[in-house]
Amino acid sequence: MKDKETTMGQLLMESLTKDQIACMLEVVASVGDLKSLMEDFKRADPDMAATVNDILKGSRTVTDGKTKSRPVSHKRTMEYWNSLWRHWHEILADVGNEEGKYAVQDHHWEEPYFDGSYFASDLELIARDMLGLIDDVYASVECPGLFTEALEEIEASIASYPEWMGVEYGEPCELLKNATSCVLKWLWSSLQHEPHSGISFLEKVYKIEASYKLVCMNQNALVDVFVNLPADSCHEIYTYLQDEAQVIDLSDVYSPWHQINHVYESRFDSTKYLETCRRHLGHNWRYGRPLIDDALNRNEFQEAERWLEQTFSSLLERKRKGKWYPELSLLMDQLEYYMEEGQEEIAALLLVWSEVSLKLGDTQRGTAAQLQGVIFRLPEDCEAVIKEYKRIIGPKTRKTVDPLFEQWKTEMAERSFPRYMDAPTVSDSWVHWLIEASSDPKKKKERFLSKLNGWLKDLKKDKKSFKKQWHWLARLTSDLPDSKRLVQKYPVFYKTVLPAEASADDLLGSFRCRGLKKMNAGPGLLLAMDVWQEHLHLIVPNPADAYKSDYTDHAAWCKAVHELNQNTYTALLSRWRKKHNRRRNLWRDMKAIGLSV
Repeated sequence: MKDKETTMGQLLMESLTKDQIACMLEVVASVGDLKSLMEDFKRADPDMAATVNDILKGSRTVTDGKTKSRPVSHKRTMEYWNSLWRHWHEILADVGNEEGKYAVQDHHWEEPYFDGSYFASDLELIARDMLGLIDDVYASVECPGLFTEALEEIEASIASYPEWMGVEYGEPCELLKNATSCVLKWLWSSLQHEPHSGISFLEKVYKIEASYKLVCMNQNALVDVFVNLPADSCHEIYTYLQDEAQVIDLSDVYSPWHQINHVYESRFDSTKYLETCRRHLGHNWRYGRPLIDDALNRNEFQEAERWLEQTFSSLLERKRKGKWYPELSLLMDQLEYYMEEGQEEIAALLLVWSEVSLKLGDTQRGTAAQLQGVIFRLPEDCEAVIKEYKRIIGPKTRKTVDPLFEQWKTEMAERSFPRYMDAPTVSDSWVHWLIEASSDPKKKKERFLSKLNGWLKDLKKDKKSFKKQWHWLARLTSDLPDSKRLVQKYPVFYKTVLPAEASADDLLGSFRCRGLKKMNAGPGLLLAMDVWQEHLHLIVPNPADAYKSDYTDHAAWCKAVHELNQNTYTALLSRWRKKHNRRRNLWRDMKAIGLSV
């Protein structure tokens, strides 16, 4: 009997497509037969019956504009979970193979090395799906050490690379956010119902961190897991960390344990929290904000300003330099490194400094900090910066605000043009004039057009100026209204010489294009093309500087010259025949692009 039932089900699976099976079940459901069979479903498979019942109740209906999650049977969830693990092990199987996916070789003459970030990225895609399933599958898997064992396997696999690859001397492979969260969430699931679960969790995680040398967890994810534990567990861990007998070092401000303890301090001991902020402000500028807020809550504005001074000194790493103040220079010019995060926090602090200064009666510093805050939050939102500048400018503030505005204009100009090593600062360009004109279009439009046309005429007359400023001209040509029509007439010139057009999310590029259109600068395109036709040949790359006899770029530039001025191309070709006659690959590449040589 069992064989007959199995055969029937298997026969349907093997004989019909998934779509056909779905269609068959739809027909059965439409006549109400699924409900009538519910008792039979329960006897056959309670999990299946419960899932079918949920579907029949309409769990996929739309409520408050949101679609509820689709019911999935536990067995289907486990099936997917197991498939994820199979994929995990498939990825891990390639670790340790010197000729495998994660043994990367930058150059053929160099030895390969293990690329841990590449491996971690592949695992992260799987871990993202795993993380959402842990609550549903943990009880069924019955393996408390599942992810701890996975870390051991990763460690052993990395260690199995040949000794000459030197994996033990490189940086450990850092798991990303989701993979780290999987390790920690699984571990917490095994401990959360035990007595003193918080302490047990802390000790086990600390042991894991100390046990592995070739693989490690993401520090930010680790901190996030600890600070989001239940409140009683957080308090339990905090109390434990205050015990002088415990071995975890909390003095390193960059360690996750210090960060976890500091968050707990903010919740359970505000006095100690502020003490920690004062002690470590010189090493981490983020410790400044709590001190500033505390002073403001007590209306101690002078104290708040002192903390602001120290916060920005910490940010700029000015331990031995003079203090920085908003009225002195543009903050973004003072940073010696690129900030990947924290822009919003700094912008907010600048606005706080503005309020503090105004409370203290310092209008100059207050207005300077206000402008700096707007600039730092989104420097390429030119319209917002111009609007703020116009709002705060006045007889009493001009002396302070104008230099900052000029520095910002120069920064926007330099971001508009390619930068080269040792290149001089772009202190006066058409981008400067455009920003200036945009602050008062009615009064300054004619002056902008006059300066722009004068500059283009000078470029046509002066070869030296053209060679120095052709990047500015290229950017202008691409940004001017109707520049896209050049694609049809001069396709190679457009692709080779001009920079890419501004994208929709490029605030600075969009501002330049809109600004030029508002200024009615469209006729300038003809003047710009006159300059290109006259001088483009002056900046064609020299074949003598070609790398590995690759002349495709040189050929493209020659093609661009040919599109604009055939006479100039002929003269250039004549010079190259005399000077580069033996460079056979040069003539080959020029012929390949359609040039007559």
